[in-house]
Amino acid sequence: MNLLPTEHRQIARLFDFLLQGEQLAFDCASAQATLFDDRASQKFLRNQARQEKFHYHVFKSGIGILAPKGISGTPGKLEMQSYRRLLEAALRRGDRAETLLGMQVLLEGLGDVALKHISAGFETRHLQFLCRRVRHLVAGQEDAHHSFGLRRLDALMQQPELAEAMRQRSQDYLELLDRLLDSVAELFDFFGEEPQCYKREFQQSLPEWLGAGRP
Repeated sequence: MNLLPTEHRQIARLFDFLLQGEQLAFDCASAQATLFDDRASQKFLRNQARQEKFHYHVFKSGIGILAPKGISGTPGKLEMQSYRRLLEAALRRGDRAETLLGMQVLLEGLGDVALKHISAGFETRHLQFLCRRVRHLVAGQEDAHHSFGLRRLDALMQQPELAEAMRQRSQDYLELLDRLLDSVAELFDFFGEEPQCYKREFQQSLPEWLGAGRP
């Protein structure tokens, strides 16, 4: 399918937005690997960092092909920078539970939902850019990262005081993610997607102890 120049630009802007998340995920997973003292978690997080680097280069290459002269005006960057600051503060404190919450459970959970919708949008519009195998590989790895975070955080949540602390800390992250989705609504319009749909599916992916009471 031949794409119009405006469609090239919109997809490149979408990839640029996703690029910010992949860079943050790489940085976070690399740092997390030094926080955990069990070999299984260290190995998983090092593998995640390598996979996030691969995802970054996939989207970076896509931008280079679609918009060789560069792009500007990609939404969501300010919100992603604010999200990065929250995670980096947790990393500096060595707060393993909060880093799992902010990265693998929340950001990766939202990314998992978004990538599946985007891949479906490519199929519906018969866009051949990024082959199906690569899209499914990236989505599958993001799903694995989210599942890892859920398992590891659930194990830590056996401490009642920690569970309450994470419920409270989650509000800052969730509010930023709401703002992030609102800021990129125009990009999702290209694929005929509704941010509210993403929010609902994301909400359903949250653990019960975190999602209870949220709209």
